[in-house]
Amino acid sequence: MPGIEVVEHPFDRILEIEKKKWNEELLAIVRREKPDIFFAFMYADELDMTTLQQIKQLTTSVAWFADDYWRFWNYSKQWPPYFTYVVTTYSGAVDWYKKAGHENVILSQWACNTSVYKPADAAFLSLRATSGSVAIQRDSSPTARNDILPAKDIDVSFVGQHKSGRGRIVSALRRAGINVQCFGFGWSGGKISQEEMLKVFSRSKICLNITDRKSLLDPSVIARLFLKKSVNRVVPDFHFLDNFRAWRHFPIHHTHARPFELAGCGAFVISGRSEDIGKYYEENREMVFYDDVADLARKIKYYLAHDEEREAIARNAYRRTISEHTYEKRFNEIFSTVLGRNPKS
Repeated sequence: MPGIEVVEHPFDRILEIEKKKWNEELLAIVRREKPDIFFAFMYADELDMTTLQQIKQLTTSVAWFADDYWRFWNYSKQWPPYFTYVVTTYSGAVDWYKKAGHENVILSQWACNTSVYKPADAAFLSLRATSGSVAIQRDSSPTARNDILPAKDIDVSFVGQHKSGRGRIVSALRRAGINVQCFGFGWSGGKISQEEMLKVFSRSKICLNITDRKSLLDPSVIARLFLKKSVNRVVPDFHFLDNFRAWRHFPIHHTHARPFELAGCGAFVISGRSEDIGKYYEENREMVFYDDVADLARKIKYYLAHDEEREAIARNAYRRTISEHTYEKRFNEIFSTVLGRNPKS
């Protein structure tokens, strides 16, 4: 982002120098750099609460929590006193924070990093921003040729780690005669690079965002009642009531980054419904949502047969993403809230 300087202190170094030394280094960096904002995307207990209290006295501190739909109960709710503000991506958690006595909560959301996720045919599309709106225009010059566009030679694609629920959905689609190509750890397509993933998005007529969640009876989910993550290991956790609340909310279908990334690539997206996704994309105009496997199969077959309608929806989603759902917009909103201004001003 123009005018924004960032000093990163990666969590990875904890594995080299251990938690105490890592926190000492972090505090030293804050004292030396005197940043406008200290920003943390937390994972487990890598940040020491005493260190956070000291940082809060030195600058505005902000923590981003991405899994509050279930982790609020046994993780996120303990941290607000140690930060100036906390950010949640789950709208239902705002009231949870406030009922717990924490008013310093900001609602934000995942978004699209437009420096990474962008249409492969960007040279064929010109982007014009006027008065805060975005329009896509096809280049009508003699040099604009259809053959510079990537061929849409994949009917349906999914990119993401194989999980049992996702596997059942893909198998059902294939039994229904739909050709779904899957890439990622555990799929026959295997893991692919970032560059290869973007090519898959551009080659696909339909990109899937599968929101299936594990059953509460899955052993890995039940284990969350008794165990928690601590830096790079799993340790016992005896906060059974909070763990039970977290476990009970685990199946919630939550919004994550992938639909924004797909839309930012100009892809046509069929997504499972989540708690908040309908607030960000208008159904059937900017993105298509499915209720169950049968509904998904019907919609895939319909949109494979209706090219113009499918591409119009993809263009609408791209416009909405570029105008409203970029990380630059998300962070500028956060900066304005926590500082009352943009830090670059």
